[in-house]
Parts: sequence; C-alpha cells; structure tokens
Amino acid sequence: MKSTTPQDTLGTIAREYQVLHEVARALQSSEETITMLKQVMKILIQFEELKVESKAGIFLADEEKKVLRLFTTVGSFTQEFLEREKEVPYGDCLCGRAAASGELLTSDSCFTDARHERTFTDMTAHGHYIIPLKSRERLVGVMFLYTSINPSWYKHSQEVLLSIGGLVGDAVVRLQNEEQIRTHRRALEQEVTERKQIEQELMKYRDQLEDQVEKRTEQLRDLSNRLQTIREEEKARIAREVHDELGQSLTALKLDLAWVERRLHEPEEAVREKIKSLYDLIESTIERVQIISAELRPRILDVLGVCEALRWQTGEFQERTGIMCELTIRPDALVLDPERSTTLFRIYQEALTNVARHAEASRIDVRCEQFSDRVELEVIDNGQGIDEKKVSDSHSLGLAGMRERALVWGGDVHIAGQPDRGTRLFVRIPTAST
Repeated sequence: MKSTTPQDTLGTIAREYQVLHEVARALQSSEETITMLKQVMKILIQFEELKVESKAGIFLADEEKKVLRLFTTVGSFTQEFLEREKEVPYGDCLCGRAAASGELLTSDSCFTDARHERTFTDMTAHGHYIIPLKSRERLVGVMFLYTSINPSWYKHSQEVLLSIGGLVGDAVVRLQNEEQIRTHRRALEQEVTERKQIEQELMKYRDQLEDQVEKRTEQLRDLSNRLQTIREEEKARIAREVHDELGQSLTALKLDLAWVERRLHEPEEAVREKIKSLYDLIESTIERVQIISAELRPRILDVLGVCEALRWQTGEFQERTGIMCELTIRPDALVLDPERSTTLFRIYQEALTNVARHAEASRIDVRCEQFSDRVELEVIDNGQGIDEKKVSDSHSLGLAGMRERALVWGGDVHIAGQPDRGTRLFVRIPTAST
C-alpha cells in the first residue's frame, strides 16, 4: 500500500480549498438555480479524492409535507429512476434517512446496504455520499453522489461535504427568498396595474355618468321650461278663444236681444227671423265651446275609453292632414286605468304631431297591443326618417316629453329611423299589477 507523504497531504488540502472556492464562486453566479446546482455537482465529481462517478442529483425538501422532491441531476439516469424518484418521503431509503436525521450518510454498495430500499431495472452496483443541504440548521434538501463500490473513503469527506452542503443550502434559501421577493414584487406590480386600470375605468365610468346626468338634467330643465311655457301659451290661447269667440258671440247675442226688445211692436215675422238667427249663433257658440273643450281633453277618452279615443284621434289626424292611417288595436278593448290611458293617448298625440311636422310621410301604420304585463304602442311612418342626432338631442322636447310620460310608469320609448325609409316609434308601458 502506497504511503501518504506530507507533500501529498498538502496537495490534497490545497485541492479541498480549491473545490470549496469553486463551489462558492459557482453559488455566487447569476445563473438560474438549476444551472448553478448542476455546476456545483460537476465540480464535486471532478474532485478525485471523493471517488465520485459522473452521476449526482439534488432533492429539495418540503418540510410541511415531509417529502423530498427531485429537482435536478447530472449524468445518465433511466426514465424509470427519474419517475420513481420524483418524490421521496422522509425516512425512506438513504436520501429520506439523511433528510430525517440531518446527517451525512455513506453507503458502500446499493446491493448490500439494507438502508437502500429502492431498486430499479438495470441498476448497477454503486456506493453513495448522501449530503444534507442545510441553512442555519434548517433542512433545505439533500444531494446524492454516486461512487464506486467499497471506495476508500476520503477521510476529510465529512467536513468538506458538510461545508459544501451548508454553502448550497444557504444559496438555495437565498435564491428562494429572492424568487419570493420577485414573485411578491410582480404581484404588487400587477395589483398596482390592475388598480390603475380600475381607477381609469371608474374615472371613465364616472365621466360617462356625469355626462349622462348633465344631459339628463339639461333635458329635464328644458322640459320643465317648455312645459311652463306651454302652460302659459295654453292659458293665453284659451283666454283669446274665450274672449274672441265666446265674448264676441255673447256680445252679439246681447245686441240682438236689445234689438228684439226695441222692436217688439213690429210684425211678428221679423221677430221670428231675428230669434232664429239668435239660435244659430248660440248653436255655433256651443260648437266652438265643444271644440275648445276637446282640444283641452277629449271627452271621448273619459266616456268611451282609450280605444275609441285613439280611433277618434286617428280619424281626426287623417282628415286634417290627408295622411293615410292604418290603426290596429289588440284586443279590441284595452283594459287600462285612467292615468295610463291618458299617458298612452298623449304620447300618441305627440307622435302624430311629430309626423305631421317633420316626417313628410304619406302613410302611418299604428299598432296598439295589450299583454298580460304591459301595453305596447308602435307608430311607423314612411317619411324621410329621423336623424340620429335628433333622437338624443336634449332640445327635442317632444321626444323628451314622450320619454318622461312613459318613465313615470317605469316604461320606455325607443325611436329609430333611416334616411328616406321612415321612422319607428316604440313605446312600452307596464300595466298595473293585479
């Protein structure tokens, strides 16, 4: 047996320090964890005194579940080995025992060591170094190195390999912490990005709401002003009608009666003719009063109901404008309370007025249909078609008025038109719950 000289010992110690230095330098590199650990194992394989074969691997520990998970290897391993060694419980086989005890283990041969419980197809005889990877007494993982069988164990292997195990353990923990920090930073950055996106969406939504509120407020303001103006105009018109029509008629009646009074001594025939003219004037006055009353509120709406009122209004419109109207009501008798009847009738009046003023139509098709929970009114003309801008224009007070009337009952109004293809007005009004 060859004796060891002092020079050999010094050379071995120098190589130990060189290995430790190379391992430390590899662990300080900026490579990914798996690349860095492969480099460490390759350095150990080249340390001749360990008698290590070109096969090694590293498990990382799951302390919570008490298992080792295969992280990386160097050298040639079968697929069977890689599959079955994916997870090793603490206390199982050599690596599991090293994880449980935290101590470095050596094995002369996998076939003769009872602790080596796992065997594989085509497995050849080999020995082991099983090195716990620790950081401040915390188990981080286990590194295994294949050796030839029954090697002449390097007497300083315990100190060298445990030192390397500590270096690797510290490096793995550092990298895991750095990865956690990066993950946490990415999560924070993602959260900040999402919050910014949410804030931008909220600001956009708030701006949209503010625009809608502003437009709605402007519509309501214009509508309120318009309604007030309409009231005053209506009062003035009624005053003029009463003053000009009824006042003049009644004045004429007074003068004629005075004339009759002055001439009672004249022949009876003249008196009779004057009295007849008085009757004619009274009749025309009564008719005018009826017209004024109908314009304020058609009596037919209260007496015969909304269906007859719609038919009457359609006939009046057709006679006045010459526009052909086709009215369909289903069922023949709608069952609506007075308030909804008034709403439906006024919306229909406004719709016909808009057609007469703006549509330049020659035909109107009207459908009024009642369902179990709602009543629908549809007015379609063949005119020039309403402009999309006018539909949303806050100054389109007629359209705004129809919407407001329907909205009182939770209903809605939709208006759409196409150039030279007419306009469709659709109104939905929920009926009273039974």
